[in-house]
Amino acid sequence: MAKGLFTQGMCVLFRKPVEIAALQKQLKDFLCVGQHESMDDDDAPQTLVYQYAPKSNGHLLVTPANSPWPDDMGDPDESPERFVAWSLGQYSPLAFPGCLERAAEQSWGWEDGGEHVKEHTSHVRLLISYVLGVDDVNEQDDDLPLLPEEYDPLKELQFLSKAVATLLEMPDAICYFNPGGEVLRDADGLRHGMNYAWSHELPPLDMWTNVRLFRATEKWSLMDTVGNGQFDLPDIEAVYRTEDFEPSDIEGFLRSASLYMLQSEEQVEDGDTAEGPGEINWMAMECIDALSDPPRPTIRWIPENDDSPPAELMDRGSIPANEAHDSQEGHFLDDEDSEDEFSDDEFSEGEFTDDAYMDNDIDDDELDIDYPS
Repeated sequence: MAKGLFTQGMCVLFRKPVEIAALQKQLKDFLCVGQHESMDDDDAPQTLVYQYAPKSNGHLLVTPANSPWPDDMGDPDESPERFVAWSLGQYSPLAFPGCLERAAEQSWGWEDGGEHVKEHTSHVRLLISYVLGVDDVNEQDDDLPLLPEEYDPLKELQFLSKAVATLLEMPDAICYFNPGGEVLRDADGLRHGMNYAWSHELPPLDMWTNVRLFRATEKWSLMDTVGNGQFDLPDIEAVYRTEDFEPSDIEGFLRSASLYMLQSEEQVEDGDTAEGPGEINWMAMECIDALSDPPRPTIRWIPENDDSPPAELMDRGSIPANEAHDSQEGHFLDDEDSEDEFSDDEFSEGEFTDDAYMDNDIDDDELDIDYPS
């Protein structure tokens, strides 16, 4: 799924269904501007509409559902409502079927997350949209902008995170789930991670995106990020011989590479190199599709040593027939913006401790990329 009618999405999983009145009371510090009644979804009949960016017609949509998170799209004949909702991005614009299962299997930042997810019976979805109130969007002129000129994905994620943190204070809330980033965190983990990032003036990448580890072959491993599409950037992959590198070093490299792309005006392209784990150069490959779900463009890093990865790990993917591949245009931060973009007192309640769920103390200067002439 791609950004369109909705630009960002998050979710909170609950042990019991949440009444709309209780939800509205919990979000009292957010400006509610309306309520939408659904005629098609019996499990999620109402949506609260909150003001987000009024000058851009931006809104936060909060939808409580009296059913577990649907981790598949359903069948267009047997469950057409769910299938259409998935297709339109109503379960998060970047969500891909199986996202909750994958998040539970790769919940390294919250080790018990996979077990706690099994407790949920209902969920609340949170979405950002700029087309609310536009009648018959599909029939409008092709020039109808789905994103405003001043579109800022980081501010969207920051706003959504505040709303999610507020909902996690409710008695039956289990955890935060980011479908596009395939991340799970409990209330303490999310707050500590956000505090750590704000105090270091960094984006909380590990609260919005996940790093996953796979044994690709008997001798080779794959580690990747999932969720960089929320920033309109490609995800990062690293392919390496398992015995040659420590997973923590690869993880730090992927986080640093993601932060570099987010804050640099330079784009990483095919053939670029950077010093990485093992104190050796790693070479970048631009790939149309990732080696693992969800399907998405990536930058794949390969160590420049004497070992050549198997052919299947060098496959760049291909564009499906009759489909145009969405281009990834980065929304980069100006230097002057990056100085104070990530300071936020809203998450500073309580004592900050260094055991927050921040994977690494990332410094974008750690990644020095050499561009081919």
